[in-house]
Amino acid sequence: MNLLPVESKLDILKCLNFYQLNNFQLSNRHFCEVIVKYNKELARKVFCSVELVANYVCKELECAPNELDLDLSEEDKLKYQAAIQERIPFYLDHKNESDADDKTNEIGNLLFESGEINGTSPKFLRLQLQQYPQTIEEVLVFRFWLEKLSHCFTENFKVEQGYINPDILELFFGDSPFKLHTKYFYLVHKEFSFSREYDFMYHHVVIHGYRGFYLIGRKMHGELLKEEERYFQMLDEDDEEFYKIVEYEMFAIDNPQEHKIMYLCFPIGSKKARILGIRCYDFLH
Repeated sequence: MNLLPVESKLDILKCLNFYQLNNFQLSNRHFCEVIVKYNKELARKVFCSVELVANYVCKELECAPNELDLDLSEEDKLKYQAAIQERIPFYLDHKNESDADDKTNEIGNLLFESGEINGTSPKFLRLQLQQYPQTIEEVLVFRFWLEKLSHCFTENFKVEQGYINPDILELFFGDSPFKLHTKYFYLVHKEFSFSREYDFMYHHVVIHGYRGFYLIGRKMHGELLKEEERYFQMLDEDDEEFYKIVEYEMFAIDNPQEHKIMYLCFPIGSKKARILGIRCYDFLH
């Protein structure tokens, strides 16, 4: 295989899963260099599920010193110091969305279930986060792991207790779009009110399967219907305004005849949706 052209090697490597690629990397230096160079074209690490939860107790793992590359430019250092001083949170939940003056600093855990591997029991990996970073090192460690996670694939991604703050993703990656990949995405929202979890879903999650919405006790199955720039008028406003409109078509899981359209309205040039709404429609055969 060493004598094959790079294109042929890639065709072979694309047939391997993530764990088989790891074994190839360990087999010799040449394979390692090829896999590292073309890693974005090869199989991703797959997690069974991902969810951000608070106060989850699990075993601590020790990291080797200097395991992460924590170098950064002076410009990034100033940006991250400002973010710490301004208390930009790593993650959002319903508590800090509703009370901006809350001074607590809770611990959140981004949990990853690896699923069964060769008949072994599923394992849980945890990335522990303080809601508000206090040091540059905490910021850099989070950025490092987010970059790693963007090259993984998740079967099920659930947002209920909390989710990654879209503003921190914008701070870390700027114009380079940060995307997490999942087959199924589930959003659980117990109250009908605007929340930035919809911004997170639209801008930062590539959903290859369907979306599950659990809104005000209703279980809905949703798909992206369309996105376009047009004028839009709210029911309680007199004038139309120009927005980027993103529409999702939803059907009740226990009653497919129940048909709704959920729409997000983004001011042109903004990644923060200003309006969230749901309209009900009669199901048409």
